[in-house]
Amino acid sequence: MKHKKLATLLAFSLGIFGTHRFYLNQKKLGWWYLAFCWTLIPMVIGIIDGIVFLCMSYSVFNRKYSLRHVLKKKYQDDEDILSFNTNEKLEEELLVKLMEMNDREKVANFLSDAKQRGEYLPRKVYSEAIRIVSGEPNIYGKTLDIQ
Repeated sequence: MKHKKLATLLAFSLGIFGTHRFYLNQKKLGWWYLAFCWTLIPMVIGIIDGIVFLCMSYSVFNRKYSLRHVLKKKYQDDEDILSFNTNEKLEEELLVKLMEMNDREKVANFLSDAKQRGEYLPRKVYSEAIRIVSGEPNIYGKTLDIQ
């Protein structure tokens, strides 16, 4: 698990040497930073990286750096799992597609087809599909509803 605060600190303090990239398991980028550290360009890029890390939410950081690292360790040979898309646009498109279906049977077929293809469904899409199929007002059932 990679930590956003540590990556940000490394980017600001030792970004000229690419230590934050080595920490995030981006060794090729780290070596490029190290090779050109004498030009001071990596220092500027390291500061920009630090600012980007600061502005990035924890969930986006974890999706981009930690989750991919964990999956890479577990499933080194499975390219389908490594190349899953965490694109927020895709998530929104799938949510719109789900809302357009507007039928429990169609949504259930959509879920089973995705499962058969081994397709990755973003968490929001999956939970919304389960909510529609189950007919519950939320995925937790009636325990959290205010009556």
